[in-house]
Amino acid sequence: MLLGDAGADTIKVEPTTGDFYRTAMDGAVFINVNRNKRSIALDLKTKEGRGIALKLLERADVLVENFVPGVMDRLGLGYQTISKMNPKIIYCSISGFGQEGPYHKRPSFDPVAQAMSGIMLATGEPDRPPVRILPPMLDYSAGIHAAYGVIMALLNREQTGKGERIDISLMDIGIVQMGAFVTHYTMTGELPERMGSAHKAWAPYQAFEASDGRVQIAVASDEMWLNLCKVLKLEDLGNDSRYATP
Repeated sequence: MLLGDAGADTIKVEPTTGDFYRTAMDGAVFINVNRNKRSIALDLKTKEGRGIALKLLERADVLVENFVPGVMDRLGLGYQTISKMNPKIIYCSISGFGQEGPYHKRPSFDPVAQAMSGIMLATGEPDRPPVRILPPMLDYSAGIHAAYGVIMALLNREQTGKGERIDISLMDIGIVQMGAFVTHYTMTGELPERMGSAHKAWAPYQAFEASDGRVQIAVASDEMWLNLCKVLKLEDLGNDSRYATP
């Protein structure tokens, strides 16, 4: 979607039954991420379907695929095959756990990566079970990282004339999102706590009940704290030594 928004001529290859996201949420999921794309339906398990895909790839700049590792090789569309046919191809693979490693053959969806990366461990109320973040943030973030990698590879190709392989995994993306918490764990041995809308590093930094609903306050510095106290006409709190630091 991002590459299409930037002007790329994007061809989405769907199975002959259609992308199964076409029906999710009355089509809202499909519509949201498939603007600026042309579509073609191919059965890649047939000689005819593979032939059409190979013809498209002969002159393509970029291929993005998200099969479980090994599937594209079995279809005759793996990186080694395509890069020999088109040495300038940028071949971007998005998978659950990467192209190598002990879990690389496992399929994955956004919720699986949220669970395994620790995002769910850190999300929710402290006295309640872990919670999945509603938007598929790891799916979307993987797409953002993939688009960034593709653009960097295209810039590099301008200098070298060569294509390359890009390997993005949902697990990698989850660890990137949890990076500060992973680092803190290596420093202290402390796992992140579920704190609802709050944050361990700052306060006040959460949703509060008000007379007409709820209000989210996010104070992340001493200056923000003093400004908040001034706006709320609570300067005494701002000058109180008990609240002098985050």
